[in-house]
Amino acid sequence: MQHASPRPRRSPWRALAAAALPLLVVVWALWSDVFLLEAGGLVHLGGRRANVQWAALSILSAALVGLFWAGSRALRVLAYALWALVLSVGAGVAGMLGVIHGTGGLEGNLAAPAWALLALGVVALLCVLSLLATAALIVEDVRAGDEEALTPGPR
Repeated sequence: MQHASPRPRRSPWRALAAAALPLLVVVWALWSDVFLLEAGGLVHLGGRRANVQWAALSILSAALVGLFWAGSRALRVLAYALWALVLSVGAGVAGMLGVIHGTGGLEGNLAAPAWALLALGVVALLCVLSLLATAALIVEDVRAGDEEALTPGPR
């Protein structure tokens, strides 16, 4: 009887799931007020607290993506689930920033250039695509675990 070879650990979904990370770092900078989006483009605000918040969000996001390659299935699936939450927040923040800057804000002084609005829309879309890829990773990893549990062999 011939057994199927084990699944390769490289999934095409991982790259797509992680693709939003670099753009999320930029969104976190806007959300943390490291940068402000104005009609003329980006303006650096910064400050110690904003920079620390931005760095923490960015490092934690990168750490979650790094766990996609963990040896433990439990850690990977937990990272996928938490990353899905991060992507949801990222898509919401990018979309909210796009709407606020597209309408000029509450006081009408937050207009942004068209390229920035387009970029925020692309970030939101990429977050949604990464979220779908993350869901595929969860399904793939859980199914692989089920197959291993059902396959007779030495334990």
